[in-house]
Amino acid sequence: MKKIELNLQKRLLIVEYETEAELKIEWALMNAFRNPNITNHGHKVKPICKGIEFNDEIAKDLVKSPDNFQFLDAENTFIGEIENQGYYWGENLIEQPFVEKYGWYTANSQEEESGWMYEEGEDKYYEALKEWQEAESKTFNPEKTLIFEILL
Repeated sequence: MKKIELNLQKRLLIVEYETEAELKIEWALMNAFRNPNITNHGHKVKPICKGIEFNDEIAKDLVKSPDNFQFLDAENTFIGEIENQGYYWGENLIEQPFVEKYGWYTANSQEEESGWMYEEGEDKYYEALKEWQEAESKTFNPEKTLIFEILL
C-alpha cells in the first residue's frame, strides 16, 4: 500500500490499496455508513472518488487555479503535484528492462546454457531493474487508488 498527502486547494490523501478487491470493500464501507467521522490512515477524511473515476471536472475542485500554468488543465495540474512529490500517476515513466536488451542469450538446445554475453550487461540490467522497481513502487495505479479530502 502506498499513500501520499497533497496540500492543494484542499488537503488530500491519496491511497493505493494492494488489490482492487480491498479498494472496493473500503469504498463500499465508507459510502454505506456516510459517517462524517471516518478515520483512514490516521486522518479524519471524506472520500472524493476512486482513482479510475478521477477526471478534470473533479480535479477543478481540488487544485488551485493554475495561474502560472495556463496550458495545463486541472487534471494535469493534479498529476503534476503528484510528480512533484516524487510519485507517478497511472504509468511508470521508467521503461521496464528486459534481459535480452542487456546481453542475455538463451541457448537453442537443451545442451547449451543460457547466460550473459558480457559481465557489464548483467550489472547494467540489474541497475535498470532496480531503478524500474523503485519507480514502480512510486506509481499509483488508478484502478486500486482512492482519493480523500483530509478534514482535520
